[in-house]
Amino acid sequence: MDDTEQIIDRLDLSPHPEGGYYRETYRSELNVSVSNDAKRSAGTGIYFLLTEGVLSDWHRVRWDELWHFYAGDTLVLEVIDQDGKLYEAKLGETFGQDVGLQQLVPHDCWQRAYCLGSYSLVGCTVSPGFEFEDFEMIEPKKLAQKYPDISEEILHNPI
Repeated sequence: MDDTEQIIDRLDLSPHPEGGYYRETYRSELNVSVSNDAKRSAGTGIYFLLTEGVLSDWHRVRWDELWHFYAGDTLVLEVIDQDGKLYEAKLGETFGQDVGLQQLVPHDCWQRAYCLGSYSLVGCTVSPGFEFEDFEMIEPKKLAQKYPDISEEILHNPI
């Protein structure tokens, strides 16, 4: 059994629709109103594992998402901000000027991630809490049509 299989087994992770593996580890019992008739948990947290050769799908979450690095190799997080600018953040244990331990992806920003080695184990905290109805995936070609100025970067497969 290799490291990734051990992590998946030990943390009881399941396949995630965007790619990789996950398990919810926290869901606040406190609820907050997000619209006239909708309530969400005040916050949620997950383990998220990306393995070698896996590029998560472009997706966005309706709420702020804070990524936390736990173990493994450097993770690259690509984000298209609300102004249509693409930037890259790295999370890893060799933190310094260009590698951090946490990274915020603001609400409604498109994002995808990949590992620079055999695996990256991270956590994601969402507030208000994550629900799949607040999650949207998009095909790269459709996303590139929305942002023609950065279409090459969106369509580029970095793995």
